[in-house]
Amino acid sequence: MTAGITGRAADSAAIRPGAWIALSACLIAVFMQMLDLTIVHTAVPALALDLRADGPAELLIVSVYGLTFACTLPTAARLGDLLGRYAVFTTALSGFAAASVWCGTASSAGELALARGSAGVAAALVSAQTIAILTGEFPERMHATVFGVYGAVAGLAGMAGPLLGGALVDADAFGLGWRTVFLINIPLAGIAMTLARRQLATVGDATDDRPRQPYRRRVDRWTLLLRRLDIGGAVLSAVGLGLLIYPLTFGRALGWPPITLVLLGLSIPVLAVFGWGQYRRARGGGEPLVRLELFGDRGFAVGAVLTALFYGVFTALLFTVSVAVQSGLGWSASRAGLVMLPFAVGAVAGALSSPILMALWGTRALTVGVTVFAVALGAIASTVHTAGPDLDIRELTGPVLAAGAGMGWFAAPLPAVMLARVVHRATGSASGIVPTVQQIGSALGVAVLGTVFFAHCREGTAQSYLTAITAVLWIMAALSALLAILTFAFPRRQP
Repeated sequence: MTAGITGRAADSAAIRPGAWIALSACLIAVFMQMLDLTIVHTAVPALALDLRADGPAELLIVSVYGLTFACTLPTAARLGDLLGRYAVFTTALSGFAAASVWCGTASSAGELALARGSAGVAAALVSAQTIAILTGEFPERMHATVFGVYGAVAGLAGMAGPLLGGALVDADAFGLGWRTVFLINIPLAGIAMTLARRQLATVGDATDDRPRQPYRRRVDRWTLLLRRLDIGGAVLSAVGLGLLIYPLTFGRALGWPPITLVLLGLSIPVLAVFGWGQYRRARGGGEPLVRLELFGDRGFAVGAVLTALFYGVFTALLFTVSVAVQSGLGWSASRAGLVMLPFAVGAVAGALSSPILMALWGTRALTVGVTVFAVALGAIASTVHTAGPDLDIRELTGPVLAAGAGMGWFAAPLPAVMLARVVHRATGSASGIVPTVQQIGSALGVAVLGTVFFAHCREGTAQSYLTAITAVLWIMAALSALLAILTFAFPRRQP
């Protein structure tokens, strides 16, 4: 077995005091983060008109949040280990609320992009703590249930973003228009901070496993903190991830200029140097930002591959469907949102029922979930191909609902399966790796499948868009079938 990763000590049968308060805070936080990722899409036309933003500025406003989010995650997870996860969680929530106020009061496109980038950094600091907090607060026997609820809320928020964004812009409350899509974060962040601080005041930072050392001088404490943080590794990880994700995010829209390919190429040696440095630091008895030995556990390694592939398919699905029905068929944003509404319902139902399937079938429940997802995508592709421009969204209700349920059955329990043999001291690093892999997969999926999609709809007609989305849906179904096969690489166990 891999030293330090497998062989988790038996969890206490009792749930920690205040664990449900911690869960509530984390659920609100993940809802807010996922909402902010997608809610801005329907507000872009209004804010672009108000701020006189051109195409590149619009793309930056939409994408910079996810870019800074992904680049900050590894360092954010380590900060939680060093400073205490609740302390970082609550401080970052305050930062996220402040960044949301900045977004909602921005007077130019450049200022809004900067504010969105700062919100992404704060969101990463929050997100990197949630998995570690929930893993520490609940015994292992509860992880499938907890992550099922967590996945349901995250899926609901991602689906609700475009619908809520359109409703807020149309409502124009207090004459604020598009600004309300950012200002809505303030009460959500306030509630999550209140709950987290109540938990911290009641039982202390139960997830904080830092050594308690009596520092007499503040300067010595911060010097040691910076030394333990591994500043060089933090810079290399941020630069390497930025070189990888930036061209994947912006390359297609920019027409893949040579510089984007150069940046992609540079990401490989930078990330390789980062990985080697983390390995050397761990071998020398230091504390790395990323514990590479996590990937020595088969469950975690297989789960990371599945996470990247699945979120690549899922994010590309949302992107291409939205473009196809709005740009190709001329549907409104609200009607486009209705197409995916059954998906959200199915995802929530699937995530909430996933612990039952895990109890019955163990990790093979993941196979069932992603197989249902693949078959449903094939059914959607067939329906779209048959109906053509006369497509009636009611015909898609059944397969879209099934696709959502398949996603819930697969994606919600996946983190619990990945972390089943990860010891407590490694959950901080794992908590940063999991969302980082999700972001990389999402960027890669949109870049690759988005390129395939636009290659098929160059004519700009409704039929060409339908042809394009049909082709991409079949590719997604095939990739999901591959995911179903890969799930058999998991150890025959349940989390």
